[in-house]
Amino acid sequence: MNADFSKKAFARRTFLGGAAGLAALGLVGCAKGSPPQSNSAGNDQSGLDVIVIGAGSAGVAAARELLDAGKKVVVLEARDRIGGRMWTDRTIMTIPHERGASLCHGGPDTSTWPWAQKLGIKDRKFVQNMSRYSPSTPWVRWDNPEFYAFPEGTPKISMPLPEPKPAETTTQYLQRLGIASSNYPLALLGIQVDYEQFDKYPATDIVETLTSCFDVSKTGKIEPDGYAGDYKLLAPYDDIITAVAEGVDIRLNTVVNTVQYSENGVTVQAGPDTFEASKCIVAVPIGVLQHDDIKFDPPLESDRRKTIDGIQQTVAFKTILEFDHPVRPEGFDMVNQHDAGPSQFWDESTGMPGYNGQLIVAWDTGDRARELLALPEEQRFGAALEGVRKLTGDRGLQYINASNYDWRNDKFAYGAYATGERHPEVMYRPIKDTVFWAGAIMSSVARAHSSGLDAAATTLKALQ
Repeated sequence: MNADFSKKAFARRTFLGGAAGLAALGLVGCAKGSPPQSNSAGNDQSGLDVIVIGAGSAGVAAARELLDAGKKVVVLEARDRIGGRMWTDRTIMTIPHERGASLCHGGPDTSTWPWAQKLGIKDRKFVQNMSRYSPSTPWVRWDNPEFYAFPEGTPKISMPLPEPKPAETTTQYLQRLGIASSNYPLALLGIQVDYEQFDKYPATDIVETLTSCFDVSKTGKIEPDGYAGDYKLLAPYDDIITAVAEGVDIRLNTVVNTVQYSENGVTVQAGPDTFEASKCIVAVPIGVLQHDDIKFDPPLESDRRKTIDGIQQTVAFKTILEFDHPVRPEGFDMVNQHDAGPSQFWDESTGMPGYNGQLIVAWDTGDRARELLALPEEQRFGAALEGVRKLTGDRGLQYINASNYDWRNDKFAYGAYATGERHPEVMYRPIKDTVFWAGAIMSSVARAHSSGLDAAATTLKALQ
């Protein structure tokens, strides 16, 4: 399970996550507005203190801190927009929608939350969260002990649970324990909608959730895990990064080719342009580093290279369907139905000012996502619609707009988000007190933002 969040409950969504001010809320009602652009301080490339590579959540956060500390900083961004895998699209739906990061995981406990408060952005906490095995079985709320119950009875297994064997999958481990697939608790099944299905998911990462299932089955009580919950911000997500980026010198459409570094400074080549600075912060997706699209001179240390190449990325299927009316009047926030993929759905739009339709996200990961993404786009939309029809019981339901994006084919990302072992002690270790690191292995907007703040603090210390 993703180490970014508590393991007590089943895995929580980690996918991807100023200038607009309070007026940004008005964008919610705009059908096809122009995307916000970064503010550039011109083309002065001399006397730089820090070069930041990547204008996603991590890179922009780092640059903001450096600028506020009085440093001369430039951000080099390969795309024609800021945000990276936080991508608010204004071209398909009636209202802006999120093709990448969608939710604020952890809400008030995140480093991005104060920016939302500063901008006056309202929010909606997900509280109507439910799961069911299939349309023929009842819904169970995630805060109900039944969510952790074994449907065929609690297995007779001594606690603590046996340690998984090296490289043992969850399926193999549960078979060894004598727990049949028909007896999996809903809390356990929920893990599969965030990473891989159990035939590939490591057994070591389900032990805590499985232990909780036994504990709750015995006591009838769910112990709090300290997680603040999932929140939907009631404004375009990129309002936040636009505010963070205000006044920062960001060069869009600037693809970095090489980073040459020593104890004396760094030289970054981006096409015909050369940038020199005392320090550099690399804040690009892990997929870019894995594809070796940026050449480092001298080459990266062997343990860092091995770590980069060994990090896995989640294959994510995210389709957004727009309906011209609320499709489930009684309301839900996030639900899992485990009979077929896509397996998870959440309400993306309730509470958006001035909007009377509804956006529903259909989501899945692992092999189920691979199968769905292998379909032609219209069939992807059809699979998502079939899931919403089963969810609502309305077989005649039709969408008016649809959106889907495969981040594996994005040459500036090569994947959705990192998962599994990520070894931050190696990934974030500075090189020669010159090259620093942020983002890359983080799997939510807020945690990427926090890593940018940490990288800025370390860089400022080195500059002193």
